[in-house]
Amino acid sequence: MGQESLLERFHALRAEYIELQNQKDVLLQWAKPQLMATYASSIGSAQVALLQTQLRIKALKRKVEMVRGVVARNEQLDVNAIELQVAGELAEAEKAIMEETHLIEQSKLLLDNLVSQKDSNELRKIYVQLAKKLHPDVNPGVTPTQQQIWQEVQDAYNECDLERLKSLEVIYAAELATAEQTIENWPPETIEERNNTLVTGIAKLRIQILDIKSEFPFTLEANLHNPEWIEAQRQEIDAATHSLLAVEKELLHEFETLVNDYDGATK
Repeated sequence: MGQESLLERFHALRAEYIELQNQKDVLLQWAKPQLMATYASSIGSAQVALLQTQLRIKALKRKVEMVRGVVARNEQLDVNAIELQVAGELAEAEKAIMEETHLIEQSKLLLDNLVSQKDSNELRKIYVQLAKKLHPDVNPGVTPTQQQIWQEVQDAYNECDLERLKSLEVIYAAELATAEQTIENWPPETIEERNNTLVTGIAKLRIQILDIKSEFPFTLEANLHNPEWIEAQRQEIDAATHSLLAVEKELLHEFETLVNDYDGATK
């Protein structure tokens, strides 16, 4: 295969590789956070309420257990000490619930500040064109200057800064043209080696994309755009929380009865 044919194949493989790499990046950096935010903001508050109820029940069970132990041993009952000990034992669980609550608040902010579809498409289009010339996976011979430009491009892209990305495209037009010209001067063996590497990389990226889409939250993507499904999930979680409230009430009554009826010394 002649150099012209090799270069033609390289350009096609490079475009495919960059497109797949961008698809992977979009899934991980944008789509996944947005889906997680949608899940958290639509169902998360109900889940937090359920977790909080479960934690209160766990704490009450532990306190009842400890008071029963004190009664059985006929020891002095220090309710405050028991409260503090149980709080310490369940501190990690309480922290997890607080983090979940914080996630919900952050999710609402993320969904309120999404980039418009038009800007998102333009951002991605410019990024893909720049990546063809600067991405180290397809251009292993990039210069230190080009590496710096690539870092700036990635920063602007990750921050969804469309205007910055446009500016970089203009400012470094000459440098980008040089990078492209360097490729055209590669010897045939270098191009063929790069083509083989790209074929392998493309196959790996396809598998990685499929793996990402097979995991949460992508497995719920269709459901998260279905208001009826979301409402059904909330109702199911709310029902579970409601049933636990009766259990909590019984445990609280048992704890208070044990404490109030104990004839031993109390503090």
